[in-house]
Amino acid sequence: MAPPLSLLVLLFLLLPAAGNAAATVAAASPPPGNAFNVTEILGRYPEFKLFNLLLSKTRIAREINSRNSITVLVPDNSAVDWLLRRSARLARASLVELMSVHVVLDYIDAAKLAALPRDQPTVVTTLFQTTGTARNRTGFLNVNVATRGGAVFISAAPGSLVSATFRRAVTAKPYNISVLQISNFVVPPGIVTRPRPPSTSPPAPRMRQMAIAPSPAPTTLPRVPPMLPASQGDTSEAPDSAEAPSPSSQGHVAQMTTSWWIGAAVGMACVLGYL
Repeated sequence: MAPPLSLLVLLFLLLPAAGNAAATVAAASPPPGNAFNVTEILGRYPEFKLFNLLLSKTRIAREINSRNSITVLVPDNSAVDWLLRRSARLARASLVELMSVHVVLDYIDAAKLAALPRDQPTVVTTLFQTTGTARNRTGFLNVNVATRGGAVFISAAPGSLVSATFRRAVTAKPYNISVLQISNFVVPPGIVTRPRPPSTSPPAPRMRQMAIAPSPAPTTLPRVPPMLPASQGDTSEAPDSAEAPSPSSQGHVAQMTTSWWIGAAVGMACVLGYL
């Protein structure tokens, strides 16, 4: 008997999905010889779904699966949501660096964490240190063990303020992989918050006008007559007669006018005496 049409449609829909799922698992599966898959391990815990998704999207999961001894520091979904909400424009390169800081290149389970010295911090190396872009000790973490068995993870870079506390040991497979839950992300300085690039906008019109060279100054300037009398001024700076009017011409006019009035008065006196 032929299968019903609904069963054929269901098989038609499920087979491509199964093929895509198989391809995804094959891409995230560890290489031959490795004994763990971090994507499958975290997939058993719904509270780490967002962090597990970021490991896959940034391809940090492949780097983890290629290692033989590793420790993954995992914040829960609320911590990931808090970071993504406050870093909506976080660049992909910054996200990859931040995720690689939470991968310790050593096996540390709960027992080994409790056995660390308490009088001084223990420095551990992260996956970020292997990228070649870590600067100023941002590729290292300081592990400070508390007196009651807890621990604090903080960046070894100077000026780091954002630390995370140890919550619980999620799973461990000695001595290959250990998953430790922490309270929030460990954020080294300069990874999430970067300086803004220099502005490439064109200069303002006023700045362009200021950039234009001024007109050349005139080669010769008109000579201005001195304000002081000739007797008090410097004779070397007296104006040239060809450039400024001579003051003697006005004196001659005044003298001629005065002489005319004197002559006219004398003439009138003579006429009156004659009369």
